[in-house]
Amino acid sequence: MENLYIKKIVLFLLSILSVYVFILIFPYIRNTLLFILKVLIPFIISFVLAFILQPLVVVIQKKVKKRSIAVMIVIILLISLIAILLKTTIPYSVREVKELIKNFPTILNELEEIINSFASKFDFLPIDYQPTFENINEFLSSYVIKVSELPQTILNKFANYVSIIVVIPVILIYLLLDYEKILCYIREKLVKAGKNNLKNYLGELNQKMTSYFRGSFLVMIILIFVCTISFLITKLSYPLFFACIIAVTNVIPYIGPYLGGAFPVIFAFLESPKKALVILIIVVVVQMIESNFLTPYIQSKQTENHPLLVILFLLLFGKLFGIIGMLVAVPILTILKTTLKYYPFKLLFSSKKE
Repeated sequence: MENLYIKKIVLFLLSILSVYVFILIFPYIRNTLLFILKVLIPFIISFVLAFILQPLVVVIQKKVKKRSIAVMIVIILLISLIAILLKTTIPYSVREVKELIKNFPTILNELEEIINSFASKFDFLPIDYQPTFENINEFLSSYVIKVSELPQTILNKFANYVSIIVVIPVILIYLLLDYEKILCYIREKLVKAGKNNLKNYLGELNQKMTSYFRGSFLVMIILIFVCTISFLITKLSYPLFFACIIAVTNVIPYIGPYLGGAFPVIFAFLESPKKALVILIIVVVVQMIESNFLTPYIQSKQTENHPLLVILFLLLFGKLFGIIGMLVAVPILTILKTTLKYYPFKLLFSSKKE
């Protein structure tokens, strides 16, 4: 009896020691994971694009018979579309960004005055919990991005990813050429090995991820178009810039729409409270249509997760990996849910193998 009691104490102490050691080495693990993620970014983006473009390749392949020709046609169409978009939007976007960077200090000072004036009404709260500009900036720098460095950060990130953007088309061509071969090879190997459960698991995971990425990409394009037109009509400065922010942050469930929509509303408030109200109404209406009709229609319910789980994963991955973590939180949650559906904990830790 005493031996059993001692074993429990030793096990408890070892558990505490393991947690302590993990906390000590976590910064190194986190840096390693971030490095691996940066290396894999071109492959991840290429996989996503392959998911999105695969149906188009199949349709064209039925007409031209050869897959290689179909892939080349799709790549040429994609490059042509990107070239047209760049030719029509880049000069406009560059002007917007240059003007924004030039006026950013003034905008920031005006914004700080407005926020601090509003925060003074909450002087009954502890100083750390008052909605001052400094507190908001500190919160955003911890979870998303430092407000005062927003334009420079965007330019630096773009410059860092230029080499990645160049590599993506090459990877994409190989993936599209061998897309069906890879799927068939994996399916045949699993069937021959009798691993039907693993085959079904990978099939469902492929279906859910395909639905999620295609749906998110299409929703982003629609939001950029609708928001840009709406902001142009209301004569909001930098309409394309704010539309892109709304579209990208919209990928983050629950928090994203408010985070992205806050930028144009606050900026419009600097020009006039009436314009800010109009922009707020536009953002709210667009987000209501997107969340209640557009996204459910495009993505169906295949990647639906419980709101509490989504918020938990957003907070966890946002704290660990910043904005990138928040963007990948939902796909990781979906992968985890699908994995546990086919491989519950009791099977993962049992000696029985498939």
